Amino acid sequence: MRVAILESIIMPAGHEVEFDRILVNELKNQGYEPVFFVPEQFPFKVDYGAEISYLNGGEVVTYAGANRFQKLFLSLKREYRRRKWFNSAYEKAMAGECDAIIIPTSTFRYLRAVLQTKLKDSPVPVYFIIHGINPREKARFVKQARRCEAYKNLHIKIITLRNDFIEDGLTNIDLIAPPVFKPVESVVNTNLTEHTPLTLGFFGQYRREKNVRFFLDAFKKANFTVPVKLIMQGATAMQEDSAEFEKIISEYKDVSNIEFWHKNLIGVAWEEALLGVDVIIAPYAAERYRYHWSAMLFNAIGFYKPILQSPEMNPEVLASYKIGEALNLVNEDVFISQLEQFVNTFAKEKASYEEGLLAANRAYSHEKLISNILGK
Repeated sequence: MRVAILESIIMPAGHEVEFDRILVNELKNQGYEPVFFVPEQFPFKVDYGAEISYLNGGEVVTYAGANRFQKLFLSLKREYRRRKWFNSAYEKAMAGECDAIIIPTSTFRYLRAVLQTKLKDSPVPVYFIIHGINPREKARFVKQARRCEAYKNLHIKIITLRNDFIEDGLTNIDLIAPPVFKPVESVVNTNLTEHTPLTLGFFGQYRREKNVRFFLDAFKKANFTVPVKLIMQGATAMQEDSAEFEKIISEYKDVSNIEFWHKNLIGVAWEEALLGVDVIIAPYAAERYRYHWSAMLFNAIGFYKPILQSPEMNPEVLASYKIGEALNLVNEDVFISQLEQFVNTFAKEKASYEEGLLAANRAYSHEKLISNILGK
């Protein structure tokens, strides 16, 4: 069975790239034949080892370097080309080039677009993958999803850990669990590590919402009964973010057990960084993490690392599996107490975290993802 992955998003690295890798590798593992349907001249960032079939309709449209007014024009151009790509995918399906189509990162705009193309009458199932829907987006999503119900080969898969659609009565949506992110180039050890000093890792793109100073102040004040070290990485894309992160580094440069990395981590460097710590720190206090699955949380699970996280970050996971703790990000005294308790009891609780991580990896496996996507 040939499964087409219709990809039209360009990313240098990160979520979309790794999600496509999960799809390709697991489709192969389960005996499917993955093929990419992509726009002309599509610049792949990694070699997925899959066949490539190019869509008519023009090249990918990006916002790189565009100002606000240019982005408005480019968004209209992207919408126009998306319809062309969908029509081209329909022609390929009609010609027998695939038995199913997966659109790996979709929004309500994709549903709106498909209804204006031949692909709505696809001869093969078309699976739209939605990576969470927040309340602000929900009404627009439900409107377009309801319009799609008339077309029986259009299926909508929402990656989520909650059900916000009970009252909507949609018959064409399926709520599915997120997959873990696992090392590709490195070997993961399912037995938890415990370095001396115990090493905590704070990784990812620097953003203000990550409570960096709040966390650093608490870490500096905490009284640990075991040696402990913090590695804080900040990848910055904007000049103002870079300047702000450098300011933070200068403010805490005298704290001997904090090591700052102001750089991007991609590929093997990213994997080695995560595998080199004992615990992942992700105090990202943003309400959207209740609705959109957290890549950092699912990296922690897939790399077998306990996590200290914000309460908003997919709370259903910690409610089901003992893999870490949700931190109080409002009261510094409570936060410090939690941090001390976690670090000081890590050795005693390590076996429990191992058990929880094994169970979570089974629940959020790649095998289940593909089964959940193609199962309907």
